[in-house]
This record gives sequence, C-alpha cells and structure tokens, in this order.
Amino acid sequence: MLVNFTVSNFRSFKESQTLSMEATAIRELNEYVIPKDKYRLLPSAVIYGANSSGKSNLLKALLVMQKVVLESVKLNPDDLIVGYEPFVLSEESISEPTSFEIQFLIDSVKYRYGFDFDASSIKAEWLYEKKGGEREYNLFLRADTEIQYSKKRFLEGLKIKNLSVEKNRLLLSLAAQLSEPVSQGIMKWFKMCNVISGIEGTGYENFTIKMLKEHIVGYDEAVSFLRNMKLGFDNIEIEESDFNQGALSDKMPQEMKDQLTKTLSGKKILSVNTVHKIYDKENKVVGTKSFNKDRMESEGSKKLIEMSGPIFDTLLNNKVLIVDELDAKLHPVLTRELVKVFNSQSRGAQLIFATHDTNLLNINLFRRDQIWLTEKNEAEATELYSLVEFKESEGKKVRKDSSLEKDYMKGRYGAIPYI
Repeated sequence: MLVNFTVSNFRSFKESQTLSMEATAIRELNEYVIPKDKYRLLPSAVIYGANSSGKSNLLKALLVMQKVVLESVKLNPDDLIVGYEPFVLSEESISEPTSFEIQFLIDSVKYRYGFDFDASSIKAEWLYEKKGGEREYNLFLRADTEIQYSKKRFLEGLKIKNLSVEKNRLLLSLAAQLSEPVSQGIMKWFKMCNVISGIEGTGYENFTIKMLKEHIVGYDEAVSFLRNMKLGFDNIEIEESDFNQGALSDKMPQEMKDQLTKTLSGKKILSVNTVHKIYDKENKVVGTKSFNKDRMESEGSKKLIEMSGPIFDTLLNNKVLIVDELDAKLHPVLTRELVKVFNSQSRGAQLIFATHDTNLLNINLFRRDQIWLTEKNEAEATELYSLVEFKESEGKKVRKDSSLEKDYMKGRYGAIPYI
C-alpha cells in the first residue's frame, strides 16, 4: 500500500510537497481506515483545486516516477531520461534536478525509495527499509556514480558493487535485472500502480476487453457493479469480427486509414456489446437485443465499462488506482458510488483521483484527511495541503461537522478560481 509520495521541482511544483495516505488521529469514519501492521492507511484520497492549480501535475508526477523506474533498464547509455520537466518560473530551479520519493508497504516492511534526476543522468538515489518496530535502515545511497551499500541488510549490493551503473539508469533497475529479491519486489510494486485518464480510455480499454472476453478475475464483480448502476443494459458481450476497412471513419486522414488497413487486414477485431431487454406492449420481457457500445451507449456508460477493468483489477489485487478527472462524463451519483466501493470494500486497494465534483465534499463520504487541495502561491508554484491540516485566517481548523461543499465554494479553504 502507498504510504506517501513527495515531489519537488516538477512542472508546477517547486518546493517539496507530500501527499500522505496515512490516517490522522481524527475519529470520523474510522471504519475506512485500513490497519496494516503498525500503520493506519486510507483507501482513497481526492484532490481539489482550480484549473491550472497543479492537480493533474501531482498525478503526472506519480506516473513519471513509475515510468522512470520501469523503463530505466531499457535505456542506452546516451538516451535521455523522459519526464524531466523542472519548474521553469524560477531562475534557481530551472537547471536543478527533479526529485521523487515514495514510501510504501510490501508485506510488513515499509520502504522509502527516491531519486533526483535531470534529462541526462540520475543525480542521487536512495533506498531505506523499516521492519516492524525497528528503526529505519539505509540499504543504499547513490550520489552520481558513487554508491554505498549496507553490507548486512542489502546483500544484493555485493553482487553489483563491481558493475558499472550507467549515469542515466537506476541502480534499483540493475539489481532487479539480476533477479535480486528486494529490488524485484519493489519493481513489482510499481507495476501494481494503475495510472489512467478519466477522459480518454486509451491504454486501458483493451485490458477491460480482455477481462470481459476471458472472464478473468474481476469479470463477475465488474458485471455486477455495472448492473447495479442501472445503466439500461443487463449484460455485456464481446463480439469478434474480421477487420472491415469500411468501418473506418470518413473523417480519418487517408494516410492513417491506409496504415490501419495495412496493419489490421486479416486480423480479428474485438468490440464490446451491451445486451438490452426487449418488451412487448404490456411491458413484459420477450427477448434481448445486443448493441455496439461505442455506437449506442452514452459517454458516461462507455466510460464506466472501460474503467471497470482497472477498477476491479485494483480492488481484487490490492493495487493503487490513480485517475485524473474521475468525474468527467459521469453523473455525480455514479462517481460517489465508485468512491464508496473503495472506501467500504477495500482491504488494501487505494484510489487517488482529481476532480471538480463538489458533491463529493461530504463528511459522510470522506474523512478530512482524505481531502487534498492544490493552490498556486504568489510565485506561481503549487502548494498541496489536506483539509485536516488547513487553518483558517483566525487559526481555527476545519470542524468535522462543517458544510464542506458550501464552505469550499465560498473560498474558505482556497483552491478555487478567483475571477
């Protein structure tokens, strides 16, 4: 499970800012808190803020860290590190490295891993572990090409100490490539983070189609959830057909149509169909009819279907789901139901998302430490803070019985547009 994530000098983030998934001492909705060994973690976090305040940049930072970790092993010595985008509105930060640090639990061990990097090289890298009630121990420290290992706690360091680490590659990825258990476990944890867009289904719709076609883990739960949402259909089917060039849009550039035709000719195309009931004049069910999802269903229904794969993959496998614009195309009631699934059913899965849907600002749906806000300061840099730590001008904290949505829209907590 994710414990916290810290970012600095990335896009709109200049100074170090931390998103924490640790439950504070507040007492409301204690049934949401997931106890993991000596930690009390939260199943979800929602991020609010004005347009261009940094919400999406925070989630993008998580995605970039994941990509750098997982793709580092593929880099050639002269390749650039994709994702270096420092805060450019400051003379001091524009040439400084970006820094990411993340803390997470694997079984009963908490790891703290991070690195500093620019476009061409890893400037620093570090890994710490904390087991049970013992103190935190350093496993390795890296400064440019100089590396120090713990001889007692990081035995894999003995195998790689004589190997050269390319300046643009992570030490963690090298250790994992050599099948070292600690490093491989950390790499596996990063793979368990599903980072998706709430606006476009590109990148995860194929996963959902595979789940629905092969009835793999999550299929039953996804179909049941979609039925309970009363979207108008009773079942979902996967239709397999031969590629047909005539199905391509007339608005598509001819060059693109030719390329797709060349790539897909002779191959099978999978499409999602929704099954609806047919009624007679007395409103009795007399049969069913199948419709192509993309042609006949609403944008919101299509989005829920497409997201059902990563949602239930996350829930059933205790992964982390990170979604930008979760509420896009969805009715507020549907968004609320998605959040309820994580808050009430999660035993280790976590949902982190950005939204403008103020209907979710409700003390019966979120604890105050689950609500986060982003706001630009006078230097145009993003500041991130939770509602539980926010203090109003007179020094008072937000009460648990406050009208959160009303007060937020009034600007009492900041993080709204000032027009």
